[in-house]
Amino acid sequence: MDADGVIDSYVHDVARRLPRDRRNDVAYELRALLADDVRSRAEADGRAPDEALALDVVRGFGRPAETAARYHRPFAILQPSDTWTFVVAALAGGALAGLLSSPPPGEAGAPGAAAGAAQRSSTATLAWLGVLVLLFAAKNLVLRRRPEAFAWRPRPVRDRNAASRAGNAAIAAVLAAYLVLYLAPGPVVAAVTGGRVAAADLRYTDSFTGDLRMPWLVVPLVVLIALQLAVVVAGRWRPGLRWARILVTICTATQFGWHAKYGAVFENPDAERAGLWVAAWTAGVLMVLAGVELYREYTRVDPAPEPERHRDHVAA
Repeated sequence: MDADGVIDSYVHDVARRLPRDRRNDVAYELRALLADDVRSRAEADGRAPDEALALDVVRGFGRPAETAARYHRPFAILQPSDTWTFVVAALAGGALAGLLSSPPPGEAGAPGAAAGAAQRSSTATLAWLGVLVLLFAAKNLVLRRRPEAFAWRPRPVRDRNAASRAGNAAIAAVLAAYLVLYLAPGPVVAAVTGGRVAAADLRYTDSFTGDLRMPWLVVPLVVLIALQLAVVVAGRWRPGLRWARILVTICTATQFGWHAKYGAVFENPDAERAGLWVAAWTAGVLMVLAGVELYREYTRVDPAPEPERHRDHVAA
């Protein structure tokens, strides 16, 4: 193949990727440009244009798909700027699909329950990914026809380190009340309901009150209360406090999940069904909250202070 054949082949591969009404004009312009470049290179090297020189020139332009994209923006289901948003949405939706498709806590140990839950979770996750791809395709199709759609709008930038002393004190009080309820559910509920619910109906099993189960949730609950009180004193969230809250929230969610999956909690079957349901959903909600906080930490922006010389110059 001679130099003209190489150029013609390259131009053809570029032009066929373009809209029909632009192919011929782009092909004519690109062929002239490449031919001039090959001719100039050949004269500079003191050689005749040949296949090797033409290949070197056209490869310098990039792959045909890349060159075609310079002339016409192709339709893409997922733009590079959408990648991070797509990954976050896929992970969040997959986690939620797994949570919603999990078997009821009371049936987790039934034969075939794990396999059925895995199949439902896989199906739900794949369905979510398919829906997500279609949503991004629709969005980019709209932007292709209406570039002004989904225009950026400014939003107030919140100080994510700010904390409400009253709000955090209220959260600490709620956590403390839950801790008391967790330690003595029967007496507390009996006192609150005026004896309409007997304390014996909420008696824990001996296996649950052993050293390896119940006490382990007390520790993260106490730490969470301490973190909220520390913020009440400081008036702001500090990096160490934020990360400690995330890690302790994950530990708390994990412990709730263990309560829901391993062994009986209450002696009363009715209380057992309700308690395991509450534990399972609490674990899921706490994991979602921890994921949200992790995302916020990853996307956190803390503008650096102005250099000293710049501040002195402005002051002067």
